[in-house]
Amino acid sequence: MVEAAGKRVKLPGERLFHVPLALAALLLVFAVIAQPYPAVLLKGFWEIQINETGLITDPMVTGGVGAALLNASVVLLLSTLLVRRMKLPFTGAAMACLFLMAGFSLLGKNLLNIAPIVAGGWLHALYRRDSFAKYVYLTLYGTCLAPMVSFLLVRVRPGFRWLAMAACGLVIGFLLPAIARFTTRIHQGYNLYNVGFAAGILGLGIASVLKGFGVEFADGHGWSQGGHVLLCVLVAVVLLMLLCAGVLSGCRSWGDYKRVLRHSGRAVADFVLLDGPGLALVNMALTGAIGFGYLLAKGVQEAVAEKGLLGALTGGAASAAGGITAAIFLGVVVALIFKPKPKG
Repeated sequence: MVEAAGKRVKLPGERLFHVPLALAALLLVFAVIAQPYPAVLLKGFWEIQINETGLITDPMVTGGVGAALLNASVVLLLSTLLVRRMKLPFTGAAMACLFLMAGFSLLGKNLLNIAPIVAGGWLHALYRRDSFAKYVYLTLYGTCLAPMVSFLLVRVRPGFRWLAMAACGLVIGFLLPAIARFTTRIHQGYNLYNVGFAAGILGLGIASVLKGFGVEFADGHGWSQGGHVLLCVLVAVVLLMLLCAGVLSGCRSWGDYKRVLRHSGRAVADFVLLDGPGLALVNMALTGAIGFGYLLAKGVQEAVAEKGLLGALTGGAASAAGGITAAIFLGVVVALIFKPKPKG
């Protein structure tokens, strides 16, 4: 709800607030199903918080399937409440941001490594004398550099590690909004992950400084080999939930849905504002189904299917139409078919 000429006006996506809350609850339910013993679940959850999270480190290996889902549930819930607390409307931008927070909580983010980055974003708003609400999405997107915070927590010697991780997170959160404003001019809105682009530049700078001090970075490795069936069921339930919510919100026919195909997807194409929440939710379900179906068709029944899906869902709320997503996946399939075989 927003104020307009003394009246409370309901925005198109106001009801979308319940979607990330429902997803957080669903993740919690599946976490308990995966690991019904609270002591083991919480121990695994803590292990995820205090271990390295860089690529490719699967938290389902670190703390277990249940603990990883619990981590995603808690991060999503707190991120949703933060957006609500800042009184921001639940548009496609909000849905994209929150689903990314959930997805990457299964591949790198946790409560401990995102907290100092969020605090750094708040300091940036304070420095600019702006409301933090203006920087919430930038800050949450900027938590893609959270593995750098965990790296310092683990690698720096005891006595300095907590200070090092806090300082690193604060610097990331403080600098990233300014860099993101600049990088938008480079790609002119054709890169949907602008903050990721900006974070790559900042992360490269931080990594270079650390290498200058002799720090060595080792690649993480290992995907979880358990919980495949449970995760596939979870994905199917999420897709069905989004589809049903979209249909109930008004997108009941191909004629309703095809309006989204008129948009190029250039940022920021917010489908909730352009065509309504029903169409956006159905689009999330369809783009997610395309990604999930492709992964299953390739025989990938690992936890990576879960993370790839959530990335597809994210684009479905903000800028990626189902037709565009299908075309990209088709291009990948064609490239794989006609890829030259190595000699020997």
